[in-house]
Amino acid sequence: MSTAHTVLETFLGALQGTVSVLLTFLAGYIVARRGTVDQATIKHISNLCTSLFLPSLLVVQMGPELTASSLARYWIIPLWGLATTVLAHLVGWAGQRLFGLKHWTIVACGRPNSNALPLLLLQSLEATGVLELLSADGENVAETLRRAQSLLLLNAVVQQVLTFQFAPAVLLLDDGHSKPLPDALRPGPGRLLPIVQDEERVGLLGDQEDDERDEDAVGGNGIGDALIPIAEIPDMHWPKPIAPLAKPVKLVWSYMSAPLIGAIIAFILGMIPPLHREFLVKGGIFYASITQSAKNLGGIFIALQTFSVGAELGLVPSSNPGYFQTIWVLLVRFIVMPALGLLFVWATAGRGLYVHDPLVWFLLVLIPAGPSAMLLMNVAAMVNIDQGPIAGYLTVAYLLSPLMAIVCSLGLTIVQTAEQR
Repeated sequence: MSTAHTVLETFLGALQGTVSVLLTFLAGYIVARRGTVDQATIKHISNLCTSLFLPSLLVVQMGPELTASSLARYWIIPLWGLATTVLAHLVGWAGQRLFGLKHWTIVACGRPNSNALPLLLLQSLEATGVLELLSADGENVAETLRRAQSLLLLNAVVQQVLTFQFAPAVLLLDDGHSKPLPDALRPGPGRLLPIVQDEERVGLLGDQEDDERDEDAVGGNGIGDALIPIAEIPDMHWPKPIAPLAKPVKLVWSYMSAPLIGAIIAFILGMIPPLHREFLVKGGIFYASITQSAKNLGGIFIALQTFSVGAELGLVPSSNPGYFQTIWVLLVRFIVMPALGLLFVWATAGRGLYVHDPLVWFLLVLIPAGPSAMLLMNVAAMVNIDQGPIAGYLTVAYLLSPLMAIVCSLGLTIVQTAEQR
């Protein structure tokens, strides 16, 4: 088969995959616009995705790969996710400073959708046969998909934690001045970290259903569904011998969340051989019961979350985000960052700097590319700035998501070139 034919076949397969993602997204958007679902319904769906489906997916997908040997093999994935996220935010900051853009463009440039969108895209690439080109020797396409999903989830956790540390403070600058977050949004002893719910649902808290408490928690600003209500840790009386541990424990607990706890459980099960054998290997005592139930629940997350992304955009009134701002962010997300990923893989893959694995090389291209994460709109609601322009930009960005077919086809071409070195 000629190289040109392979590239065309790859492009068409990737295009089908990206269109399937877009159609899933549009289904949620249309259903919301027709009034079939309302904000409360989408809130409950999002709560389930964050507190149950995503942690289950993290355990069953990340756990098998979180062994000492796997971490030594795949260290480049989280490191590359961290590096590209930092760099993309710096590019966004440079654009904001040079062109006088709104500060939300910094986060929009810096944070790609690193979870639901690429996970669903990989499923589509499996269905179209493209993923077979990335399978290792002796590995079937289903095993390749599972390995790819686990590596993407590992990267997503790293990117999410980084972004949530400063995104609220950056968006607050769009008020025209810097101001402190409300008391309820500050981490500290006795409070859970105020992480908002990313539509990718690696947001780091579980929701609460009481909207009035939600509103009170942010000083009565009516933020409501956009952030996860803060929960007080019970005022426990620590025995004197361990009293000095009280503050450190409360501080650590303030950063806990359902997805993060799921990642920790996956790490524990993966790293401890007896637990790994009994929970994560077929034939283990708990595999057919506990692990299988977690697999059933985790399988719901990917498509359902993409659907709810579209629904939430359909429910938020959008406004003109500004042509230049939109074009700038789209250039960064669909051209600059994919070009960086392609250049990095072309320059480093197959040269002994990290693992010789076509799947890993392809993911290194995919990780920094694609539309902005949906957390942008929710962080805007959390800090009480206008969501309209952000919703308008995100609608355009996700309608352009089929452009990822070009990134996928170029990425696979470079991967095949690197394999021949």
